Amino acid sequence: MSLAGSSVAPHLVFLRRCGFCRIPRLLTAPKKPARKGGAPRPTLAHQLHALYCTFALAVTTVYLVQECVYAYQERHDMDKLARVMFLLLCHVTSISKQLVFYVEADKIHEMVAAFDLAEYNQRRGAAQLRDTARSARRLLRAYSGTAVLTCTLWIIFPVLYYVQGLPVEFPFWTHLDHTRPLVFVLLLMYSYYVTTLVGIANTTMDAFIGTVLYQCKTQLRILRINFETLMERAQDKVNEDPSVPYDVVLSKLFLECLHHYEQISKTNKRLQDIFGTAILVQFGIGGWILCMAAYKLISLNVLSIEFASMTLFITCILTELFLYCYYGNEVTVESDRVLQSLYGMEWLRAPAPLKRSLVLVMERAKRPLRPAAGLIIPLSLNTFVTILKSSYTFYAVLRQTK
Repeated sequence: MSLAGSSVAPHLVFLRRCGFCRIPRLLTAPKKPARKGGAPRPTLAHQLHALYCTFALAVTTVYLVQECVYAYQERHDMDKLARVMFLLLCHVTSISKQLVFYVEADKIHEMVAAFDLAEYNQRRGAAQLRDTARSARRLLRAYSGTAVLTCTLWIIFPVLYYVQGLPVEFPFWTHLDHTRPLVFVLLLMYSYYVTTLVGIANTTMDAFIGTVLYQCKTQLRILRINFETLMERAQDKVNEDPSVPYDVVLSKLFLECLHHYEQISKTNKRLQDIFGTAILVQFGIGGWILCMAAYKLISLNVLSIEFASMTLFITCILTELFLYCYYGNEVTVESDRVLQSLYGMEWLRAPAPLKRSLVLVMERAKRPLRPAAGLIIPLSLNTFVTILKSSYTFYAVLRQTK
């Protein structure tokens, strides 16, 4: 596995195990089609995994419907409504991304496969690629671990209430009598399974998208270094092999940089085409999730387990929104600096044909890569601040209308 590809490989493995990402047909289909002129027949492994993914989608969808029914029944009780709404909205954003990973599995595979190209795994940037992969793995473990801890805390206080003989109400509709021990245990395990599955998979999907943006940032940084040291690298190659003309070596290295920049642009466009709508949904609902979670948080005892779990949940949502905005902003900043790196190279010593090509490339570099949600909302730190402000506005309105 390449250094660049190793940064996102753990995410895809984890999502496939959770049933949130379908195995692409390119990995499971036989080399020859089942019949002449027909499409390749899926293997048994592909069929079983597709069935497992369908089951995971069905379970999360049914749970979402149960939450919607409960929210409708308790629409006049603001406390109970706030208890279910932040989870309901979170599950909506999760399912929107889950559908993308299921439907667009082949396109996602093509995007990730590009990380194995030579342009993405240059020897000069090996140290930066290793750092990126390590950071991506740490982010995945910490982020998904926080989600598991949050969901685990959520099942503690219902158990405590039930043992103490206090009334317990699950935040989803069910026609079963959960005062009976067996039914209570089954509902508790069902709720824990779905919320934990959604929590782990949702954080992993967010970490995957953030890591792809992080990889684009790292590649842009390597590209900038290659542009800045273009003349020195060409001279070193000529010193190693004097039989090769300097102009030929310089042109070859310059074209390699252009191909690298083209691949980065393609990856950014693929990411935006695949996940742009899902991220737009996340941004549109994220403020409401924070608002409902904060509304519920203020009614809890600071020393209670439920308060700790809600705090961790809000931390996860803030991290989710921050990942998109921070790494998207970093891609834009690094892309904007490419123009400076082009001008910073010792272009005065370059031959005339390269100077003319350099002018054209600099004109292209004036339009930096700007990742956006649905081609509308830029992934930037300003967007993150705007979402926080909107969330506080929603919260203030709810507090006044209570």
